[in-house]
Amino acid sequence: MRTLMTAAIALSLMTGSAFAADSAKVVLDRHVVAMKAGNLDAVMADYADNALLLAPAGAVAGLKDYAGLNVLEGKANIRKFFAILTNKENNPAVKSMTATYETKGADTTLMHWKQWPGTAKEVSGTDIWVIRDGKVITQAVLVNPAPAKK
Repeated sequence: MRTLMTAAIALSLMTGSAFAADSAKVVLDRHVVAMKAGNLDAVMADYADNALLLAPAGAVAGLKDYAGLNVLEGKANIRKFFAILTNKENNPAVKSMTATYETKGADTTLMHWKQWPGTAKEVSGTDIWVIRDGKVITQAVLVNPAPAKK
């Protein structure tokens, strides 16, 4: 009986830590590493099956434009977007990316990012992430407008 009680206590303590869902920072750090490595399967591992991604219009060929955005529903469609970003043509920009996070509420995080920072090719933006129970539920990719040329 004593062994059973000890096992039950140990299991209840583990449930709060070892079995807890990954934090947004852990998920996003893993996402950035997978993106830079061009590892599409690892990128997709943290998305819920019914996730929603809002991306700039034209990001994925053949999608309807909704107010300047492509709306990708479900993991299979979201994979199409990341297949483009992790391919050999686009991956150098992703590899140059820096990112910082800003927590907004219990499940929302802003990721401020730059590609080619400090160069004439610099592109920046902010992604809005909703992450629950260690899975990406919603992501909106917002790209800052290019600076006006003088």
